[in-house]
Amino acid sequence: MLAVLLGIAGFALFVSWSTLIPTNIAWLANGDRAMHQLGWMFFRHAPWGLPPGASPNLGLELSNSIGLVDGLPLFAFPFKLIEAWLPEPFQYWGYWLLLCYMLQALFGYKIARALGAGQGISLLAAAFALITPAFASRYPMHMALGGHWLILAALYLSVRPQSPRLWAWPLLTATTAAVHAYLLAMVLALWVAALVQRLLLGTIGWKRAAIEIAAVALVTLTVLWTAGFLMTGSLGSAGFGAYKLNLLGPLIRDGWSEIFPEIPHLAYDYEGLSFLGVGILGLITIGLLAGAFGRIGILFSCRWWPLIVMTILLTVFALSNKIGFADHELVTIPIPGWATGFLAMFRSSGRFVWPLLYLSTIAIVALIGVRFRSWLGATIVVAALVLQLADSGQALTRVERNTPRPSAVWSSELKSPFWERVAAAGYDRIREIPPRGMSGDWKALSYYAVTHGMATDSVYLGRTDETALKELKARNKQMLATGTFEPNTIYRLDPLSALQAARHLRPDDLFATIDGRIIFARGGANLVEGLDIGPHSAIDG
Repeated sequence: MLAVLLGIAGFALFVSWSTLIPTNIAWLANGDRAMHQLGWMFFRHAPWGLPPGASPNLGLELSNSIGLVDGLPLFAFPFKLIEAWLPEPFQYWGYWLLLCYMLQALFGYKIARALGAGQGISLLAAAFALITPAFASRYPMHMALGGHWLILAALYLSVRPQSPRLWAWPLLTATTAAVHAYLLAMVLALWVAALVQRLLLGTIGWKRAAIEIAAVALVTLTVLWTAGFLMTGSLGSAGFGAYKLNLLGPLIRDGWSEIFPEIPHLAYDYEGLSFLGVGILGLITIGLLAGAFGRIGILFSCRWWPLIVMTILLTVFALSNKIGFADHELVTIPIPGWATGFLAMFRSSGRFVWPLLYLSTIAIVALIGVRFRSWLGATIVVAALVLQLADSGQALTRVERNTPRPSAVWSSELKSPFWERVAAAGYDRIREIPPRGMSGDWKALSYYAVTHGMATDSVYLGRTDETALKELKARNKQMLATGTFEPNTIYRLDPLSALQAARHLRPDDLFATIDGRIIFARGGANLVEGLDIGPHSAIDG
């Protein structure tokens, strides 16, 4: 109970109570958080289909789902079931972050207890889990991916002396599948290690192992299909080898220390952020001097080596095939063709250091508590915790300091009365040519579309079906060449596309520059009557 209360206190200090206001979406208006919230807003009003997680109005032909926008299916599905009784707008992300803080502390505590630490030291280990930079830097950017407590839960099932119940691992993997694919990959890896461990120790037999394997596979695949993770032909994306772990990752502060020296590093090493913090580094130093790590041989026992080997293998994968040391790439290891698809799926490989990072952090705190007398060990760990809190304080409170005032709307760049006329006139789609994803006009157009009951292909997705994207681009090219534009559709064009569309312009078409955007609509000239906007004003531009 104290661990859970500690998590609530961490949420109050480092996030903001205002994020729990259901209609407050102001704090979700930027970056990937906007993608996540828009994903939920579209999914909320989408008709149920197959798979149930499909969200066709956000992306149209681009095969979107609540899973592919990192929309947290674990929360999205139950809230969609009661969406008729929810206010408009509605967000659940504040409650998710509160849950993350509570369970991050709870499982951090339980791991330390399983490692032999007393209650007091275990609470301190939980506090360190809450201020681990890898966690505290992740949830403000990728909120679903902030569910690091799922990794801690898997570590707890791995280190606890008693073999877990048959339902424990299937429940954990199914839950993780409803949160994020990266977390699922790590949890599944830890499950494999735990399965090997239990078979070696004889705590389970082959029959029960087979049942558990079947259960994990069944529930995990079912959840992935239901959430729409499997809707695309490919889950790959560019970036493997760039978003990686640096060999000096545990020492690269990346804004999480005021006193630790800055180590130069490569541009995208933030994905492998694994800075231990000055408190944990101090505990490591004290532990080495005091011989707290003298029983290293125990790691080679059947109870521990499967887990240790797996976390090390995950860390090796985190390094990618381009080994970085400080701000240099030491070597590039060739990738065989058969492996490129899998590696592209998990392009941000640096994240796979998290299991080893958490296991090391909590184990170090527990070992210091075991090595010294209770009062002395507690004093040392408290001092380390205070030091790390003080040193990382500016970074830890960044979210709370920058949380805007509550609001139920986002400010929009689309100011012209034209946009309200479009919705009233029965237009039901807005398209962007060419579709540019993250670099496009996705936020303004998607927010406009979802608040006016329209569909759009101007989207930013966690994963895009490359085959569908190629087909859409080919279709747009043909449409621009022939002038066969869709009815009831507003097009946002780039200059090159506008030049092509102008060749097919009719007197009653809209071809105007509105709010800094080139807008085309077949037969839509009347939409700007009385607005001091020439229906063909984009030609002058």
